[in-house]
Amino acid sequence: MVACASVEPLESHAPPVATSADPAALDAASVDAMHPLRGRPEFAQLRTRPRALVEPATVDDVVALVRWAAATRTALVPRGGGSGLMGGAAVIGPAIAVDLRRLATIHVDADGCLVRAGAGATLARVDAALAPHGLMLAHDPWTVGVATIGGVVATNGLGYLGARAGNVAAQLRAIEVVLADGRVVRTPPAPARSAGLDLTRLFVGTEGTLGIVTEATLAVLPRPEERIVAAYRLSAFDDGVRIAVELRRTGVRWSCFELSADALPPAPATLLVVCDGIAGEARLHADRVARAVRERGGEARPEAEAEREWNERHAIAERWAARSRFRPAEWRADARPDQFDYAHVAVPPAGLAAVREDAHALVRRHGLRLLEEGLWHWPELYSIVVTGPPAAAAGVRATIDGVCRAAQDAGGTMEYCHGVGWKLAHLMPPEHGAAGLDVLRRVKAALDPAGILNPGKVLPT
Repeated sequence: MVACASVEPLESHAPPVATSADPAALDAASVDAMHPLRGRPEFAQLRTRPRALVEPATVDDVVALVRWAAATRTALVPRGGGSGLMGGAAVIGPAIAVDLRRLATIHVDADGCLVRAGAGATLARVDAALAPHGLMLAHDPWTVGVATIGGVVATNGLGYLGARAGNVAAQLRAIEVVLADGRVVRTPPAPARSAGLDLTRLFVGTEGTLGIVTEATLAVLPRPEERIVAAYRLSAFDDGVRIAVELRRTGVRWSCFELSADALPPAPATLLVVCDGIAGEARLHADRVARAVRERGGEARPEAEAEREWNERHAIAERWAARSRFRPAEWRADARPDQFDYAHVAVPPAGLAAVREDAHALVRRHGLRLLEEGLWHWPELYSIVVTGPPAAAAGVRATIDGVCRAAQDAGGTMEYCHGVGWKLAHLMPPEHGAAGLDVLRRVKAALDPAGILNPGKVLPT
């Protein structure tokens, strides 16, 4: 166990680093969007107020901080916008919270279709900097106004434009990372490389457990000359799955494909499709989608309805951002709100039907309500959201864990979008197998032998 030293030596060791010991600020810095009401009441007892909140402004500040932490064996928990859903930025033991939002510089290379940004720059600010150049950020998650460059690299996020741009790993071109001993790794922004292990992607999705990302360079997209947003009604979720499978095989492309149903089968489903491109291109693909929907007996919804859904895609995060980050009343043991949680799994198309059957059976077995099941971008990316009364915490957890295990058993993965954090660390052994988990542990031991970087996350304890 890493002990947390007093913060006074830090203040004298690295004067440029702003520190705070305000209780309200510390409580806000102790959490992200993970919450005990997500079927995990024990998370309330694990949450720990950090010893201090540190706000470095430069990479040199981070280097000084990490060197001090290594010398004093002090745990560090890096954080950005705090919108992570898995507890990856939550403090669950003695540690100092490291808020990276002051590292917010942005440099646009318009000719290279690249943007280099500090870890603390929000995605919305980066996108705004690209707009005058006719470019746009390829990563567009629901939390675009809150999430930071460092955070999305740490979790390897997938956004609403993921079908066109891929996840963050696919967009990442270069990275700057401070290692656990204070050394800095910087990689060049090459579009392709064949020079051994790709250090740029080594740190993607590791949630600050191998190094603290301080800057990243991402490939960006031209703003589309044409965007078609269309919405449809389908008689069954299965129809949407077949549409996705068949259209992908014919080469039809979209930027976003969002299939959802808000009840167990035989509920109808809805589909939202966004096609982008140069003038005329998007319409070609959108027309093929419309034809496939008609052939499956689906019907178009009003254009205004489709536009409203697309334009309001960030509204949930905006409401969340307006709330207080930590409300003590909601974290008390006697607080009994309704329970809910979600899983985002990737499953080979051949195994999707079986995973859905398992998910539906788990919902019924535990007396829960299915809020939504969905398919995002590709036939492999399946999601489910469930809810239940205050006493249903154990059932919610068993259902979500069961869906994750079903996806693993089907040859898929337990999470495609939000990372592992604390929430899913216990499922890493079946995710990677004994040999794979051993490799991950060896990498962690090599890069962070003292275990000071975001302990208790990603790997099971």
